[in-house]
Amino acid sequence: MNSKVQFRMFTIFDLDKVEDYLHEMHLKGWKFKSNRFGFFYFEQCRPDDVMYCVWNTSYLRKNEVDLQRIKDRGWEFVENCSYTVFRKATCDVDLNDQSFMDNRLQWADVKSRLRTSTVSISGGLVICMSLFRESLSQSFFLIFALYAFMITYLIYSFYRLKKKYLENVR
Repeated sequence: MNSKVQFRMFTIFDLDKVEDYLHEMHLKGWKFKSNRFGFFYFEQCRPDDVMYCVWNTSYLRKNEVDLQRIKDRGWEFVENCSYTVFRKATCDVDLNDQSFMDNRLQWADVKSRLRTSTVSISGGLVICMSLFRESLSQSFFLIFALYAFMITYLIYSFYRLKKKYLENVR
């Protein structure tokens, strides 16, 4: 059986983009197998319309989402790394699956990831400021620019996902 490896980088705020990417690859005849450090491994298959659902693994654990219940609904468990991947043929998705793919749950997951990222970035920024308190070298400005980029991306992702997940809820 043919296999394929592609390198793609997604942040923890791009899980919706991962779903779209995996769906697109399945339409082209490449079934997702696993992901390691940005390398996506695929097996060749018959092109089919398959929906992928990607969840933050720590969010599923923290909220005690029963993985067996999800599997019993016909979702195929694919992989469990920093995020958990399920797939199901689009024609088999029914109303019972809507609770699993609910926008409010997805938004709660995004807020959880945002809190974690904000604390990590803020802590790193405080450490960086304290290390370079005495002298403002070029490396300080480079690190500060990277932090500014990360914070900008964090804000952009927050509003992009807020629009996506909360536009139909109200």
